[in-house]
This record gives sequence, C-alpha cells and structure tokens, in this order.
Amino acid sequence: MLYIEKKKTPPHEMIRKVSKIKSSPEWKRIKNGNTDVIRNAFESLPKEIIRESLLEEQHYLCAYCMRRIQNNGLKTSIEHWYPLSKDREQALDYGNMLAVCDGGKKWAGEGKKFLCCDAYKADEAELTISPLNRQQMDKIVYEKDGFIKTDPPDEKMNEDMKNILRLNGIWKDGKFLADTSTELVKGRKDAYLRCKRFIAKLDHEGKCTSSRVKKKIDEIEAAEQRLEYAGVILYVLKRKYRSLVSRGL
Repeated sequence: MLYIEKKKTPPHEMIRKVSKIKSSPEWKRIKNGNTDVIRNAFESLPKEIIRESLLEEQHYLCAYCMRRIQNNGLKTSIEHWYPLSKDREQALDYGNMLAVCDGGKKWAGEGKKFLCCDAYKADEAELTISPLNRQQMDKIVYEKDGFIKTDPPDEKMNEDMKNILRLNGIWKDGKFLADTSTELVKGRKDAYLRCKRFIAKLDHEGKCTSSRVKKKIDEIEAAEQRLEYAGVILYVLKRKYRSLVSRGL
C-alpha cells in the first residue's frame, strides 16, 4: 500500500450532482442503514469521471494491493473506505472514495477463486488501515518472500491486511496455504527481487551512491502511472538510500 494524497476538490461534475442529490426531499428522508437507497444515489454519480480522478491520485494503482488499474468499470471499482451503508454522507463524499482492482473476481483460471482487496472485504467491514494515513503507510514493511507487515507491529493494521483485505494470501492455523488468484504475494516478491537486482547492478558498476538511488526514487514517485507494486520497490530503494547516506556514500 502507498500513501494517497487526495485532491483538494472533487471533479466539478461530481460536486454538482451531489449538491442536486442532497437538496432533494428523497435524500433528506434517507436514514443510515437504508443501503439500497443510499447505493442508488451513489450509482447515479458520474462514475467514469470519478474513477479517472481517483486513478490520477493513485498513479493508476489499486489503493490496497498496488496492481495496475485503468478507468474500466468492469475491472476497477470505486471503493468506500468507510462503509457506504453506515453513513449516508460519506457515501457521497469523494474523500471516502478509493479506486481498487477487481480483487480476482474476473480470474478465469482453474480451481477455487481466492479473492482479495475490496472483492474479499465484507461490505460492512470497517478498516483501521487507510492509504490516506501517511503515518500508517510509513509503518508498512515488505519482506523478500512477498509478505507485508508493519514495523513496529500494529495488530489492527496487520489484521486488516491479512484477514479483511487478504493481502498476504490464504492462511490456516498460522501456515501459508496459497496465494490470491491475482498472485499478490508473488507479485510483491518479484518486485522485491527486481529491485535488489537493480541495486546489485549499480554496485557492480560502481554507481551505487545515495544520489543515484535518490534519482531512481524520484523517478518512480513522479511517474503519472507508477510501476505495479511500486510500494515494494520504493521501500527497498529508500532503505538502501538511508544506508548509503549513513555511510557517507
């Protein structure tokens, strides 16, 4: 997961539509918990415009797993971080919206589907972890075997990642059983290894300096469409950068 900096204002088309909805007598009669009616109001919003705005903020990566996503309603969903059914105001609040992948719903391989992200999370599940919280995102650690955790350990964040969003694949009795259908664990492991090979190449060429690594970090962060699993790559590079700076290199 990566920190997401929300835009100061939502798309103008959304602002106009939300204003119209909230001024209607029907909206004023809606109560929290009336999920179908609240969802119908949300569905009437200009979804393609909203998705594109969210994608720009997120550099075209899923807010939870960092897989590549595009403005495609069949493969990219608008997720409510705080459940739509529990707060009608937040159901129409752009600040509560994230763009997420299909979580494996479109996977057509053999065997059982192992969903993740929003596709696995129960509609009314409340998350502690949020990609909009920079302090939380700074706690995330990526391991070389592809797993994700927090340091220092944060029980609630780890619970969200492992059991609500299923970002560490499928576990039983403390043992790893299988990756998600979208191969999140493999994807992060591969990204980690690619980054380590990049660093090794710089070392071999005598070019592994803090300035060279910082340049790569800046390139990745500035990209309109970031690399898949960019959080893994940035984690490894930033750790190397700090090591080089501490050694005066």
